[in-house]
Amino acid sequence: MRFLRSLFLVALLFTIPAIAQEAPPTRTLGRVFAKLKAGQEVTIAYFGGSITAAAGYRVKTFKWFKDTYPEAKLVEVNAAIGGTGSDLGAFRCGDDVTSKKPDLVFLEFSLNDGHPSNEFRKATVEGIVRQLWAAGTSKPEIVFLYTTSRMLNHPRVSYPAVAKYYGIPEIDLQPTLVEAAKRTDLPKPTEEQLADKAKYDWTAPGQVFMGDAVHPNDLGHTLYTETIVAWLKTQIDAAPSPEPVLGKPYVSEEFAHAALVAPSLAKFSGDWEVTPPDTKSGKVVRYAAGTISAKQPGDSLEFEFEGTALGAFQNVLADGGKYEWTIDDGINEKSDPAFGGPRGVKKGVVDTAPGKYFPRPSYALFTTGLAPGKHVFKLKILPEHDKSSTGDRILIGYFMVAGMPAK
Repeated sequence: MRFLRSLFLVALLFTIPAIAQEAPPTRTLGRVFAKLKAGQEVTIAYFGGSITAAAGYRVKTFKWFKDTYPEAKLVEVNAAIGGTGSDLGAFRCGDDVTSKKPDLVFLEFSLNDGHPSNEFRKATVEGIVRQLWAAGTSKPEIVFLYTTSRMLNHPRVSYPAVAKYYGIPEIDLQPTLVEAAKRTDLPKPTEEQLADKAKYDWTAPGQVFMGDAVHPNDLGHTLYTETIVAWLKTQIDAAPSPEPVLGKPYVSEEFAHAALVAPSLAKFSGDWEVTPPDTKSGKVVRYAAGTISAKQPGDSLEFEFEGTALGAFQNVLADGGKYEWTIDDGINEKSDPAFGGPRGVKKGVVDTAPGKYFPRPSYALFTTGLAPGKHVFKLKILPEHDKSSTGDRILIGYFMVAGMPAK
């Protein structure tokens, strides 16, 4: 603990976006801390990938809130799913986050969103922000969290531009590890860790803080926590920012109007199984609207949607198959590759074989940037599957629709 306490000062390396003349002031957490001090109910959502899903910085920072404000009623929302980015996040934001009426949202998708920066990723992140601050929501304060890999060189990519435009504070967790890596009293790897070359790379400067390439071990999560808490302490007496008001979008409104849609609304051809929602087990159900599945080549479906983007939230399976899909005429539109994402794509093939990270929920974003209005999506299971799979089954939990007409 002495080592960790000595690193507490390193937490001052968090960053807040520079304020250009035309940019709004960086927002504070004054509204959140006012409720905490008053002993009111405060809901804190953690929205991200596997680093957030782990019992690490999320659990540790939430404990700090509870210990510091024991009179307040703290509600935690764990809205993290491993292996997912802000693209899926934009579609599940309504069900998993805004419906919980959070006061504060930590957003951690930067590492999973990858790099280089592009307009597509800016649009998906912006879509989350605009959903959180839309009329009728709790309009929470938002904090962007930037995690890193064992190489300690991950760029901040698309997030800083969005943060600057909306005045959202950022906490960069990478500099803390960079500084800590200079110490000479860091824990040494065990013989077992040195032998496991598939999991560890001890030539990487930040491996000591990681349980693999990107997931922090307890030391890494503790340093992440100390950095976040150090910044939170600067916000305790901050003047509250006014309630956020949305102006024109920075990149696009497309992902500001996004939702998960029950797959049972499709029209089916072949031997499909439609599973109703699980309302009795009491367990956390990933696909709350039920699922659809089929396993015979040639089984097909047709789904009509109104919007500009479409995807499927689905499972990878031990017997996962391949399917081909088309939208409307199946002719791809012209697109700017620099924009990023599947812009204007109208046909493709998706493989749901188990792969490296089986089993897990997965997703495929088929297309974005379509003309507004109604479109027809068609899917058919192909007669061949990957060698890692034992069959041709597909299972879909939701269709992902964005660019929907504003309500």
